[in-house]
Amino acid sequence: MKKVFSILLVMLLCFSLWSCGGRSDDGKVKLVMWIMPNSQEPVNDVRNVLRPFLLRNPEIEIEVVALDWGSAWQKITTAATSGDAPDIIQLGTTWVGSIGSMDAMLDVSANVRAVGGGQNLFVDSAWSTTLIPGTESIVSVPWIVDTRVMFYRTDVFRRLGLTTRDVADWESFERTLEKIKAANLTIENKHIEPLGITGKNDWNVIHSLAPWIWSSGGDFVSSDFKSSVISSATTQRGLMYYISLVKKGLVPIQCLEQNSYQISSDFNNGVYAIYFDGPYSLKGMTTPPERGGGGGTFVAKNFAVAPYPAGPKGRYTFCGGSNLAIFKTTKHKEAAWKVVEYLTTNEKAQIAYSQMTGFLPALNSAYSNPYFTDDPFRRVFSDALRNSKAYPAIPAWGQMETVVLTRDFGLMWDEVVRNQGDYSLMQLLNRLNIIHQEMEVILKEAAKQWEKRGKK
Repeated sequence: MKKVFSILLVMLLCFSLWSCGGRSDDGKVKLVMWIMPNSQEPVNDVRNVLRPFLLRNPEIEIEVVALDWGSAWQKITTAATSGDAPDIIQLGTTWVGSIGSMDAMLDVSANVRAVGGGQNLFVDSAWSTTLIPGTESIVSVPWIVDTRVMFYRTDVFRRLGLTTRDVADWESFERTLEKIKAANLTIENKHIEPLGITGKNDWNVIHSLAPWIWSSGGDFVSSDFKSSVISSATTQRGLMYYISLVKKGLVPIQCLEQNSYQISSDFNNGVYAIYFDGPYSLKGMTTPPERGGGGGTFVAKNFAVAPYPAGPKGRYTFCGGSNLAIFKTTKHKEAAWKVVEYLTTNEKAQIAYSQMTGFLPALNSAYSNPYFTDDPFRRVFSDALRNSKAYPAIPAWGQMETVVLTRDFGLMWDEVVRNQGDYSLMQLLNRLNIIHQEMEVILKEAAKQWEKRGKK
């Protein structure tokens, strides 16, 4: 019993030290910052970015702790409800609404205004995730941005006389895929499949579908965020177009059993002519092998990037990433804000972290730096942000995304696989109606809880 008690005491002490900032023996302010694995060396990379800041602010110490994405949601929500929390936290943009509604985050509206420029400092779609719609309290600040573009094989396009004009909209995109399929190419001993997309086993399943839904005029929730519009005719149109690429044999059916990492690896290995991915994959393909990248391969020498093809209602891509927030329980609000301000609004810090992680900066001015203006690939990503869209930062979104949308869209792809691509509009509508009902329940419950906290 004594041994058990001792173990529990040590665990409690360790957790307390891990989660709470304070003052070290030399009187320095010690902050604890939770981050996610944004790079191969997540803790060291953040420390390196912070080094100039800490030299100018020797009274501050920062302990950086990396959480894995699999357990982060539970640890952050536990911290938010228990009050035993770090000083600074990285929040995925799709989590801001749910975590923010727990009233655990510090309102940094005045701090952001004091920096000057306010929301104009940041990428528009990233800024939309900083506060809960209908409120005025900014509870997080954009830090890193994720968006998606098209990766394509330039050697395949050259052989078939194709240019980016041939993938400019849905109609030409489909014609191009058909042309690649008809060419039946084999390059470097690899048969070229027209398009690689992820399916039922992918954590990115919603982010991969969203651009096609938005580009057809569809959406997930209504403009007042009170009800689901997932089964609308415009959403059906976007999804059916995307699914039709599978039905027409332009996507290998086995793709739909794979996740983002597998599709990305297969593109890098020469299997696909086209796929869609984020800026971190660009970093991977342009980093030399001796530094852990995939640069120097045949595909790395024969690829380029382009925007998503435009749909009937425009061209959209997904915008995600992460914000930084400060827990209300911190004893060092001023020092914590200094750190957040440095990481989010210092142009050199933003570019340095982008170079380390591959994610894009959230700070608008960073895109005027030659690192972006002089690189044609990075310019495509920065241009894509103008057509990017983020999910609404509403209290219900976190649960809808993690519990309903990821699971049910995975089931949708499972049905497509089981039907060998012969998937009907009625089957899709049945699935969307199930999703709609589940979303309605979550939206109503979240609204009820929100009102209980005196919010409207």
